[in-house]
Amino acid sequence: MRRLETLSDQWQEFAEQPDARVLCWLVTPDEYAMVDAFLAMESEAETAASRDLFVRLTCPFVAGRYGEALLREFVEKAAALHQGLEDPMTPAWQAPAAAPGAPDPLPFLRACESFIAHYELPGLLALLLSPSEIADRAAFAQWLALIARTALPRMAKLRFILCDDARTPELAAVVQGQPGRVLAVRADLDMPAARLEVSEAAGYLDTPGGKYRHAFVQLTNALGKPDLAAAETHGTAALAITTAEKWWALAIPVHMALAGGLTAAKRNEDANRSYLQAESAAVEGQKAGDPLCAKLRVQVRLGRGSLLIQAGAWRLAATLYSESVPLAKALPDPAMVIDCHRLASLCHEQDKQYQPAWQQGVDGLGFARGVDKAALPQSTLAYLGESLARLCKRGEFKGLWPRIERELVSLLGPKWRPTAHLPAGRSA
Repeated sequence: MRRLETLSDQWQEFAEQPDARVLCWLVTPDEYAMVDAFLAMESEAETAASRDLFVRLTCPFVAGRYGEALLREFVEKAAALHQGLEDPMTPAWQAPAAAPGAPDPLPFLRACESFIAHYELPGLLALLLSPSEIADRAAFAQWLALIARTALPRMAKLRFILCDDARTPELAAVVQGQPGRVLAVRADLDMPAARLEVSEAAGYLDTPGGKYRHAFVQLTNALGKPDLAAAETHGTAALAITTAEKWWALAIPVHMALAGGLTAAKRNEDANRSYLQAESAAVEGQKAGDPLCAKLRVQVRLGRGSLLIQAGAWRLAATLYSESVPLAKALPDPAMVIDCHRLASLCHEQDKQYQPAWQQGVDGLGFARGVDKAALPQSTLAYLGESLARLCKRGEFKGLWPRIERELVSLLGPKWRPTAHLPAGRSA
């Protein structure tokens, strides 16, 4: 709560500056969740510290089309906001018609201005821009600078928020080029200390559960520094407890965390060993009747596959993903099955084994036919489709694309392609 108060104070200081339009919150990876918690707190009347309205927009960034996509998403969010109004007599807001040929981002900004006026917002309209994908980061920075300039003169109640990596900020040039309009604020929440405080306050540090919890917190804190030697020490302590108590499901995240740290340190053989130990723990958990370990086992294999891909071991990775398909099919998680097929196909393709790559692709497509269509947009089926599209450019598969595309359209709709990968001006 103290750290949420820190974010609230930082927001208020930014919001009170009359010329400020864009807040670049500089956060570390473990601080993103705190920004999410801040937004959730501000979205509830009982916990909000301000009168501002916060709305998150996640559509992918595509140069020349981002403002249009933002407007569509904002209109959808506005409809949901209207349904939550206490006064049913307030008419629903409708976005003003865009002037013919109006350049991006003017129609979007004018819609925001219209929304603010329609509902007579007592505070600011704060839009958190969190694109699910950014096809061109330089173009995104240019778009953001344009937003800051355009929103300044008349739109005093409109603000934008973006989260940037505190370690390697990507928007530093925008901040420097728009002084007073774009402000970078370092969250500086010291989350490692917060985690230790929470663990200590939870108590029971003389019990196996409390000891494991505290060792795991110390492990993740050490990896964040990074201090791999300390992480391995705390990991060994945590694993000693899981072995003694036969807590196989709790051993897996320890091995996975160490594998991630070892991978970052380019100790690939040690990382691979940690992944194998994680899978062994999952197998032991399955034997003991823990249903969670079946899903964890597949997740471990996907993590190990990423390590093999990073090492360029395409054939080994393809085999691993292919052999993971039946394990994934035993779970109530169709998206994981599709991902195993997709990754197996990709690895075979990179290994120039085009026939098995094609087979994994069409098998994944065939599996998707039996999945609830409502669940498919959240899967990686569209990216599997892109892999098949590439393969259809090869001679042995030419002529097969029309049938494949018809199936993709049937499953995902006419705009099935991942839009962030399309060049500006091209229809999805």
